[in-house]
Amino acid sequence: MDVPTNVLLPGERLLWSGRPQRLTLARFDLYQFAIGLVWGIATLVVPVARHDPMSIFEWALGLSGLAFTWGPVVARLRARRRVEYVVTDRRIVLADRFSGRTGASTYLATLPPPVARIRQDGSGTVDFGRFSRIAPGPGPSSFGLMVTGLVAVPEAERVRDLIARAQARPA
Repeated sequence: MDVPTNVLLPGERLLWSGRPQRLTLARFDLYQFAIGLVWGIATLVVPVARHDPMSIFEWALGLSGLAFTWGPVVARLRARRRVEYVVTDRRIVLADRFSGRTGASTYLATLPPPVARIRQDGSGTVDFGRFSRIAPGPGPSSFGLMVTGLVAVPEAERVRDLIARAQARPA
């Protein structure tokens, strides 16, 4: 896959690039989705089922709660669909695969050692420690995405090994 030239810094070498194989909900997304479901049932479904008249304020409160809880989940799923993961000898970069803009990046030296959770098909998620984030890069981020690792990547074990070798190299 072609990697936009603006993603690589001068002297940086590309090790791997790829994108998620499938859209998956992270554990945090599932919790947020469940909270939204409970909120919607409590504020909208139960009053409607009881035939209680609801004011505009109550409708707005119920719908805004759903938007507040489900909106970020939908935004993260949409961002994951557009993301291109780029692993270089120095950094991990999340780029928008349509525009080529860098959405987020972090230096490998700042991350804990990678851990791969492998699925039966060989794809998986490469995490960095128990909880990790890739900090937003410079400029406006089109991702709005907390990254817990490289999600649903092909050959996750190979990607983990590439990252671990790059981290072990002296700077």
